[in-house]
Amino acid sequence: MRKIPVLIGGGGEKKTLKLVAKHADIWHSFGGPDVVSRKVKILDQHCADVGRDPSEIERSVAVGDGDPEVLGPQLRELGVSLFTANASGPDFDLGPLRSWIEWRDKQNA
Repeated sequence: MRKIPVLIGGGGEKKTLKLVAKHADIWHSFGGPDVVSRKVKILDQHCADVGRDPSEIERSVAVGDGDPEVLGPQLRELGVSLFTANASGPDFDLGPLRSWIEWRDKQNA
């Protein structure tokens, strides 16, 4: 039987990231590399506090209009492996989504 992964989203430094450190298989957050870098350090400390290896938690980030050629490598350096691209309506601009998909495909080539 397959284990259902626990995904916790958010960046609350005192409560949410503590819950992530204790229970999550995947952590989803928002923000650019500066914000994610800060949150990763805090999450890593919470993991140390509970005796958990932070590499056990997959990192996920919502990405938007930023240049994936610049942001992608910076976020990967922080351990991010899942990228969620927003494409909300009613007037869908799929350009940013297309750019992130192209970047992803280059990484996986």
